Amino acid sequence: MLPDVNKIVVKSHKRVFDGFYKIDEIIFDHPTFSGEMIHEVRREVIVRRDAVAVLPYDPVQDTVLLTRQLRIASSGKSESPWIIELIAGLVDKPDEAFINVAEREAKEEAGLTLSNLMPICDFFTSVGGSNEKLYVFLALTDLSGAGGYFGLMEEKEDIDAFVVSRKQAMDMMENGEIQTASTIIALQWLAMNYQRY
Repeated sequence: MLPDVNKIVVKSHKRVFDGFYKIDEIIFDHPTFSGEMIHEVRREVIVRRDAVAVLPYDPVQDTVLLTRQLRIASSGKSESPWIIELIAGLVDKPDEAFINVAEREAKEEAGLTLSNLMPICDFFTSVGGSNEKLYVFLALTDLSGAGGYFGLMEEKEDIDAFVVSRKQAMDMMENGEIQTASTIIALQWLAMNYQRY
């Protein structure tokens, strides 16, 4: 049985960093599974807007579109800092529809006009330290002629959008070329469901 959520007592909640990312310090007491209380727990939380990611899939050609861009945070922890990902972006406004985010980002990052979007799943990206939730979609779309270099200069983006067969994408995932959770989740979902389309 879960502890009583009403027994969580937030004693202090303050913003300690306010840049593109925001960091809040929260001090709280909370009940344990055994019924005791843990006091004065101090945690920093990276406060992020929710994000949307989309995997374009062409069922006729059995291909997917992936993106690659420099992710400086991966330097020294990956063979290359140019990381393979899904099309993705942040939700700009609290009331912005996730599908609108997917459509906007597909245009900006891959020159694609999407319709036919279907939800795959949503999940916390790193719940131990961030409140960000990621909403993942599949888009059935024609990928013939898709690909190229995209991104918004004002956002300092340099994005390589490229098309590979579904099988090539699975091979890339299996040999460790794909290292982002959302991309792995979407491709594994596609591996289980592509025959529907």
